[in-house]
Amino acid sequence: MTISARCSFQKLAFAITLAVAIVVSQGRAIAQVKHGSPIELAKADVSTAIRQDIANEIRIVGSLTPIRRSSLTSRVSSTIVELPVQIGDVVNAGDLLVRFERGALESAVTGRKAEADALSAKTELAEAVLERNTRLGERGATSEATRLAALANVLDLRAQLRSKQAEVSDAERSLSHAEVRAEFGGIIAARSVEEGQTVPLNTELLTIVELNQLEVVAGVPTSRIPLIRLNQPVELTVEGFQGRTFSGEVTRISPTADNGSRAVRVFIAIDNEGGLLRGGMFTIGKLKVDDQKDVIALPAGSVRHDADGFFVLKVEAGVLQRQPVGLGRSWNERDLVQVSGVNEGDVIVTAPLPDLVANTPVTLEGI
Repeated sequence: MTISARCSFQKLAFAITLAVAIVVSQGRAIAQVKHGSPIELAKADVSTAIRQDIANEIRIVGSLTPIRRSSLTSRVSSTIVELPVQIGDVVNAGDLLVRFERGALESAVTGRKAEADALSAKTELAEAVLERNTRLGERGATSEATRLAALANVLDLRAQLRSKQAEVSDAERSLSHAEVRAEFGGIIAARSVEEGQTVPLNTELLTIVELNQLEVVAGVPTSRIPLIRLNQPVELTVEGFQGRTFSGEVTRISPTADNGSRAVRVFIAIDNEGGLLRGGMFTIGKLKVDDQKDVIALPAGSVRHDADGFFVLKVEAGVLQRQPVGLGRSWNERDLVQVSGVNEGDVIVTAPLPDLVANTPVTLEGI
């Protein structure tokens, strides 16, 4: 016999011996159960029923984002003459953020007003001519065509005057935009321009954010969305604040799932009145669903079933007792099920030992 064949034979013999030993051991255990011999249960085979607060948890991962933010853009084309704020500066509502050069804007207002005044004078003259031609026409001293031509001139000048008055309003509005002020109190998060720079219309100037409330946007699988409700509490940990948790709550739920991930976006608001947190910080949270208070829950494998219904095996006075139970909410991720009919402090067989039956004498390891 070759060395390789001898090794294979030895491995086979060992496997057969091990299998026989397992069968013999199981046979002895079954025999103990059938003949009423006490069965020793390990500590891992039983659990003591306790009341607890229990819930499934959905993990939330994301970055903090200020809920209220504003990106300010230039509403005029002009040169910046004053820019008193830097990134990180705290500002109040109404504070000056940017001031533009006003000369050209004021000249535009003056010019448009002068043109409007000239058109107003022409219109008054044309109205007087129309009135004179109308009186002459009533006496037959002028033709109807002359009166109609005068009327057309008045209507045209009135239209031009309204257009010019609109231009005056636009010029005055542009002049009012020569100063950019904070719409709300917050912190300067970005500054894209410098003092002395000439910028065109709609140039991005500054970004201001309010940090009193932050937000995390998390993707939740569609299968879990029915469990999520508005105002549900969320506990979050933030990078840089080890050992500390922050409270948040669900404020919005997207009506549609993202095409790529097939997850539904859930928006979670975090109160930041103390100002400790900053936008962009990484956070991990736990959103509790199926939250139940002061319940008794056992591993699902400890619940048995027969013709009379559901029951568990309770260790009482050294003997296994059949204890009927009612089933409530289940927490599949934690392999737990809520039960009624079990009292706090009861010792329940929770290991998957299908050969155990009621009225079997048992001992507990270490007792």
